[in-house]
Amino acid sequence: MAAEQIEAAAEALPAGQVAFTAVGVKKHYPGVKALDGVDLQGFAGEVLAVCGANGAGKSTFAKLLAGVDTPTEGEITVTGYPHAVRNAAEAEQAGVLMMHQEPLIIDDFTVGENVWLYKLRMGRDIRPWARKVDSNSARTREVLRDVGLGHLRTDEVARTLGPGQRQMLSLSRAAVTTHKIMILDETTASTSEEHFGDILDLVRREKQAGTSIMFVSHRLNEVFAMSDRIAVLRNGTLVKVLKTSETDADEVTTLMIGQALKALDRPAPAQVEGKQPVISVRDLRGGSADGVSFDVFPGEVVGLYGLVGSGRSSVARSITGQKQAAGGTITVNGDVVQLSSPGAALRRRIAYLTEDRRLEGFVKDFDNGENMSLVVLPRMAKGGVVQAGVEKSRVRELIGEYQVKGGPKTYTRTLSGGNQQKVVVAKWLEADPDFVVLDEPTKGIDVGARSNIYEIIHALAARGKAVLVVSSEAEELLSLCHRILVMRGGRIAAEFDPEDADTDDLIRTALHAD
Repeated sequence: MAAEQIEAAAEALPAGQVAFTAVGVKKHYPGVKALDGVDLQGFAGEVLAVCGANGAGKSTFAKLLAGVDTPTEGEITVTGYPHAVRNAAEAEQAGVLMMHQEPLIIDDFTVGENVWLYKLRMGRDIRPWARKVDSNSARTREVLRDVGLGHLRTDEVARTLGPGQRQMLSLSRAAVTTHKIMILDETTASTSEEHFGDILDLVRREKQAGTSIMFVSHRLNEVFAMSDRIAVLRNGTLVKVLKTSETDADEVTTLMIGQALKALDRPAPAQVEGKQPVISVRDLRGGSADGVSFDVFPGEVVGLYGLVGSGRSSVARSITGQKQAAGGTITVNGDVVQLSSPGAALRRRIAYLTEDRRLEGFVKDFDNGENMSLVVLPRMAKGGVVQAGVEKSRVRELIGEYQVKGGPKTYTRTLSGGNQQKVVVAKWLEADPDFVVLDEPTKGIDVGARSNIYEIIHALAARGKAVLVVSSEAEELLSLCHRILVMRGGRIAAEFDPEDADTDDLIRTALHAD
């Protein structure tokens, strides 16, 4: 196709017109039916949410529509494009723009250059006769303001940005890219609540422009806030398509997992009177944290809430040896300690479950067995040699205990997000820590897997473990914790009893709004 034809094919359609059609779409991998005969349409000027439990096939469908993968059977056509989409280049020509859960950001490029990355990638800016992109233009700054990044300098190097900022920077490209279909594949998973309003504004602008938006998400509150229709997948099949205005979260959840989800019970009150804290932090400084003090007692689940830049992740990493504190004291079971590394923290029976499981949570080239036993290999060794039989037996027990799909020899990287998280949880809890820090433990996992993680956290507390849950989801912490600490400007701004607080209290405190 000529350049002019490609541009025309990618242009948005009149509202209500069919934007894409999937007919009999199947996708099979060795031993797995990821999709099994899906028929689905998306319309211009609407948001179609695609929901399902981990492994239901929703991200697989998104990849097929974006041309990242090809169907085993069936086809997906985009209105205005002459034939079925067969690869990513053709999907882009047809006007499909995919926003991944893990944003494509070039660390060594500036913020402004990352905004215009797709134009640079297409080579339009590097031809001798082409008009050069001004990455510091008024247009660039306007695009950044529209996604809540107006405070950033356009010449700032992107490697300094946090996960939420990186995702919003990736989303900013929608304003400078020609497309008729936009796929948001778990793109809200790494953003915090203050950026969700910016995402909603972006989606409203796209709808008004006639874009067909497919929103893949586990967060049902966001699905209901954003979508017009909801397509529910289960075990690779399309169960039902519902109008958002005519359903509720209970019905969608039941369709996703095949049964009604049991409501999460509030944890029983923690009995801390007369007990010594497992960890006591005083005047902690480091990263964005500036004078943080708090205690966590045995059997207690404490939440740490704050917006991007509040210092919550700095605290989590400093008290677990991921990053050495610049000042202050950390006392563990009555002893003042120096946690110079994750190994030093583990020797003090402290475990840290990272926010970024794909980058830091497990070894990509290891299978489930190797990842699950990684932290406790010395315990399984005799004379310095790992006893394969002992390791294999224990790993099989862990797979059953944590309900992980796949066997010991299944590569962890091939699992869904929820199952990957279960592997990471199993790995660290096998070390039997006294204090566990979980940084965004339910990021990017479905409601069923979330329920499993919540049950694990409550079980830890019931066994007398001290737990700190770092989360950007206020509602999650209110239902999960005994106490919630809200951070703002590097310090603890307030402490709440979840029995007497709501999401508005937490968000207003984090924003310092009256």
